[in-house]
Amino acid sequence: MGWSIKLGRILGINVQIHLTFFLILIWGAFNFGGSDGPLYGLLVTVALFSLVFLHELGHSVAAMAYGIQVKDITLLPIGGVARLERMPEKPFQEFVVAIAGPAVNITLAIILAPIVLGLASAGSEPLALTLSSGAGLLGLLTFLLTANVSLALFNLLPAFPMDGGRIFRAVMGLFLDFERATSLAVVVGRVLAVGLGVFGIINGQFFLALIALFIFTASGQEGAAVTVKSRLRDVRVGQALSRNTVSISPTATVGQAASTVMRGDRPDFAVVDPYSRQLLGIVSSKDVTEAVERNQWQSPMSDIMRPAGDVPRVTPNTSLLELQDKLEGGSSHVAAVYDGPFFKGLISLDDVRRVFQFLAQGGRPAWKTSG
Repeated sequence: MGWSIKLGRILGINVQIHLTFFLILIWGAFNFGGSDGPLYGLLVTVALFSLVFLHELGHSVAAMAYGIQVKDITLLPIGGVARLERMPEKPFQEFVVAIAGPAVNITLAIILAPIVLGLASAGSEPLALTLSSGAGLLGLLTFLLTANVSLALFNLLPAFPMDGGRIFRAVMGLFLDFERATSLAVVVGRVLAVGLGVFGIINGQFFLALIALFIFTASGQEGAAVTVKSRLRDVRVGQALSRNTVSISPTATVGQAASTVMRGDRPDFAVVDPYSRQLLGIVSSKDVTEAVERNQWQSPMSDIMRPAGDVPRVTPNTSLLELQDKLEGGSSHVAAVYDGPFFKGLISLDDVRRVFQFLAQGGRPAWKTSG
């Protein structure tokens, strides 16, 4: 995500904060500090967003359990975002990934509750007063307890694309197809977003109104993306296959292939037997560049290529949605297209994204299926 600073990696996931996050730190320092000073307010704000991070980490771990890669977790002034490579479309998997975040907050609340009760009973003040207490261990832990409960309950609101909205879609997905379940979740989410926005404006809670605006906008965007993605089912690999496939002989040296690779507008090139026209492997522009850096000018393509057996195969009649699922769930971002025994070319995730963007802009596929 742009305008973000990387803090580190946890479980192989990049953790970063958006530059605007520093605004919430300043606001929190004075809003939560009160008479106890901005340093205590800053501590409370950092503690609060630590809970937000753990919430997003819960989503991420659940997603990774289903083989879904997590690009990063970013903390924003309005919360956190875990960017997944894709969202699961199977209802049960989406349910598990969506519920994992609130489940983390509920678990933390269950752990904190007896600690807070124990400290409160050992003190001189009744628990009811500690809910608004200031600096101190009991005050901080009580704040974290209530914050965990609030985060869990708020995120469970069925306002798509919040967790509750995704849970709602997952349940509807048991009875409807994915696109219809999404459409229904978008309608419910937008109605709730309008309600939250009106409530926030009337009561002067403009931060809540800002969150409502985000929900309303994000809900429509994701709903539109799902609609476009469903149209990928109607587009075939043969329709999106590039006619400008560049093939390289396995005996061509790195030096001979370098100019061809550098002039090409595609990142991957087919290494093809010049006599049988069968695919032997794939070499990328990165492979060639690294070979040049290693001074392997005389090495043949067969030495640096990835064998054809490691590349998934599809037919011209395969839908782009099926191709996307195959590539996103595997280790290769490119597939070899075969029409029976005949190699036709390469198609990649970039090609799928190109078609997706074309459809998202209102275009309709007009390509002819390649023969």
